[in-house]
Amino acid sequence: MDIKLKLIQSRLLEISWPKEISPKTLSEMIEVKRFLEKEYTEGIKEIRMGYHCLSLKLQIEITKEEAEELLEEIQAVKLEIQVPTSKLWTIPVCYDGEWGIDLEKISKIHNLSPEEIIKRHLSPEYLLYFYGFLPGFMYLGGLDETLNTPRKSNPDRSVPAGSVAIGGKQTGIYPSESPGGWHVLGNCPISIFDINQNPPVKAQVNDKIKFKAIDLDEYKELKALSKAGKYQLQHD
Repeated sequence: MDIKLKLIQSRLLEISWPKEISPKTLSEMIEVKRFLEKEYTEGIKEIRMGYHCLSLKLQIEITKEEAEELLEEIQAVKLEIQVPTSKLWTIPVCYDGEWGIDLEKISKIHNLSPEEIIKRHLSPEYLLYFYGFLPGFMYLGGLDETLNTPRKSNPDRSVPAGSVAIGGKQTGIYPSESPGGWHVLGNCPISIFDINQNPPVKAQVNDKIKFKAIDLDEYKELKALSKAGKYQLQHD
């Protein structure tokens, strides 16, 4: 594995991989995370994942020398890197009317019709790399390269809950209303984050996400079912 370890503070470590969005890197990170949780259960308070790094909050203080020894131990262990099992979740999205907030803008940027933008956004099965930014915000890799779009230079002060957006090489869903700098293509009518359920999100890291286009009538129907607690997200 091509990894580096940095001791940021005496109780904060960062293990990093090359800076790319890669399924192989994700598999290695999952295996290293499992190893650390198994071998150092008592010493680790929390492990957070990014696209190419694991951040470790520790229960105890360690020295630079001890951190270097940990890196050597990880590199010496023969990790069984396998493609972890995953579920495929289908999530409905309405691209129509008021919900396609930035659809026309993205159409002009890429010189593609709105219909073609939607088609290319619907096509992939996205890989869920991690949750971040907001509780329940999915960072999804696998966006069609022709839709890669820099984030907005001036972020919006308020992005509606459920907004399905693209930023850079990624796509994701805003689980709640918040400021945001990604370009909004549509809106998901169902709640994907519920603090009262365990776990609060159904889709887990390494699961896959497939978007399904719905019209405004379907959107209103699913929205009502979700609010009433009568809609359950399903996987294949």
